[in-house]
Amino acid sequence: MNSKIVIFFQYLYKYFLVSFYFWIYLLKGLVVYSLVPAISSLFSVLRDINMGVDDETGKTVKQLYKQTFDKYKESKLTSFIYTFILIILYTGLFFFNKQQSQFSLMLTILFIYFLAMALLMLTYSSVFLSFKNMKIKDANMFAFVTIIKNIVGTVAILVVVGVVYFIADYNFLAFIIFGPFIYGLGVIFSLYKLIEE
Repeated sequence: MNSKIVIFFQYLYKYFLVSFYFWIYLLKGLVVYSLVPAISSLFSVLRDINMGVDDETGKTVKQLYKQTFDKYKESKLTSFIYTFILIILYTGLFFFNKQQSQFSLMLTILFIYFLAMALLMLTYSSVFLSFKNMKIKDANMFAFVTIIKNIVGTVAILVVVGVVYFIADYNFLAFIIFGPFIYGLGVIFSLYKLIEE
């Protein structure tokens, strides 16, 4: 009984470290240039921890994160594009919510749809980069198709993003600590069949 509790807290500690290094590496590229590498590394490191790779190789979470982050460094342009799109959509959504017309309601719904699609594209392309070792162009093409083909996984990812958004809205410190690894584990478990194919 005690050994299971100890193992649980060891995994929780590793997940906290993954969240910490996610923020460090995200800020290392000023968010704009490191969004895709940080998310892809998040997925890879969480999977390695769940599979026990860190224990087998004797590598720390910091070493695993640095190794995987360096592998995805070439996707700076894609990170810039995704960050720019997300900022534009979120800002537009903020301003359209301030309006009180029917036209602004229609634009708000449209921007929510595009924001969800951009987040799904970012998530799926990062999954394909992490687990399928695709080139960034191929990962984005497959991401677009998979959003439609894998509707159950897509809805599950939207639920995970909603939970993380709720955590951020409710308590920002909890979001910083728990957000990355909840998002990462949620995506990995939601897309388990896709990842293992």
